[in-house]
Amino acid sequence: MDGFDVLLDDTPDDPGFVRLDLPAGSSVLDATEALEAVLADDASMESAVLVVGDRFVGVSSRSRLVRLGSAVLRSIGDGAGATLLGESLRYRIIRFACATCDSATRRVHVDPRTPPMCPRGHGPMETLR
Repeated sequence: MDGFDVLLDDTPDDPGFVRLDLPAGSSVLDATEALEAVLADDASMESAVLVVGDRFVGVSSRSRLVRLGSAVLRSIGDGAGATLLGESLRYRIIRFACATCDSATRRVHVDPRTPPMCPRGHGPMETLR
């Protein structure tokens, strides 16, 4: 699976999870950095469905990335590994949500001609500010 399995939990795919869409050709390092940025952006989010291009990769979680040694997601008392405060300089997370249901997605890229669609068939998702 192109090395992405190191990021994945045994958690089954759950349509309630937030989806993180990455462009085709993204590497495992790109996916790791984007997952860290998404989870750091929303402290209440625990898991994300990872999609690269149009391919479902699996489900990753905050606890999985911390077990892998993510310095970005560590808290005070979690051990060594200082990080700088503030937003990622590499990724700007774009949030989308369905106006009808609780489906949500995060992207690091978006083609304005093709906004993400609700996986439950409710049409185009709205950009959140």
